[in-house]
Amino acid sequence: MTIPIAYKILVIDDHPETLNIIQRVLQQQGYVVLGARSGFRGLRLAESENPDLVLVDGMMPEMDGWEVCRHLRADPKLSDIPIIMFTAVDEADKKLAGFNAGADDYLTKPTEPEELVERVKTILDNRAPKATAQTQLHKPLSQAKGSGKTKAPLAATLAFPAQGSVTAVLGARGGAGATTLAINLASSLASNKRSTILLDLDLIQGHIALYLSQKHQQGLNNILTQPETKWSQIIQNELSQYNDHLALLLTHTELTGGPPRLQPEQIQNLLQPLIKPNHHLIIDCGHQLTANIEAVLARANQIIVCLRPERVALANARHLLEHLHEISPPETVVRAVIFDFTGQMAIPHEALEKFLNHPVTAILPVSPAEMNQAVNKSIPLVQLNAHAKAAILIRQIAQQLIKA
Repeated sequence: MTIPIAYKILVIDDHPETLNIIQRVLQQQGYVVLGARSGFRGLRLAESENPDLVLVDGMMPEMDGWEVCRHLRADPKLSDIPIIMFTAVDEADKKLAGFNAGADDYLTKPTEPEELVERVKTILDNRAPKATAQTQLHKPLSQAKGSGKTKAPLAATLAFPAQGSVTAVLGARGGAGATTLAINLASSLASNKRSTILLDLDLIQGHIALYLSQKHQQGLNNILTQPETKWSQIIQNELSQYNDHLALLLTHTELTGGPPRLQPEQIQNLLQPLIKPNHHLIIDCGHQLTANIEAVLARANQIIVCLRPERVALANARHLLEHLHEISPPETVVRAVIFDFTGQMAIPHEALEKFLNHPVTAILPVSPAEMNQAVNKSIPLVQLNAHAKAAILIRQIAQQLIKA
């Protein structure tokens, strides 16, 4: 399996502190970032490195950013490189001059890191990294054994569960459908008479109790207030029995005192009593990749990433999937599931997979009306209309978990 090619970004700014900050912000997003402190040096790097994007300061001595733009646009080998200009001067004529010189976008200093990252992603999302011929889709990790892939220390040092199935459901961002999928997978497994536990590990929001109108007021909150040595003894008492084959370990939003406290080194003692032979443990991990969630993912047989077919969500999901392949155990299968809540998605399946650099397990069409009905009735979607396309696809995913 070929390692995906990262985007290469050239930043040209004569101010060393600003240059360092921009480089660090973009490197944290997974980009390869080159820096130049003059327009002349920047042009030489552009010629030798052929970057995917150039960020250039407008106000520089000797050769300013507008001149850099004109040189890039005049070179046939570099003329198609997108350019973002930034400067402390917020004047309409300066912006117009930047666009006339060939800039694709314009940022005014000081720029918030979030805005910088958003603008960069907007430009790069519709462009493949250079040398794209060397990029191949990830194969499911179950097919990649013996590939020689080096794992992060966290995943390498944690024990993989020997018995029982653990499925972690993670959203690429808020509102991506992670809680919805976790609930419906658990319900589908239980309907197939598979003993299942659904754990709400979204310590910030804890939506499962609200979705299913569960009145159990203790659950995980109470467990985490007790000494860790007692967890294995009290966990069974904190489970809420939803039906004959499905039990819930719920998290409730705390109005005072903040969310329940849990440390990554405690994850093993929390999960171990829930991992049982011939049982399925489904974990709603929310959408924040914290140290706790990474510790959970290191113990999962399956990781399912939920996302929506929107530009920012797809970009986030691509970076998340790459990261998961780095930290997850070799035996873990990583899946991507897309929720289409609008019914207007026109992106072909193949194009989505190419952009994500990862197979897409399913695209689930769920209308807002269906969601509202399910929530109002406090039942999973798969019980609302068993013949709906989304319900059928979710049951198929549940069958894949059984066979895994």
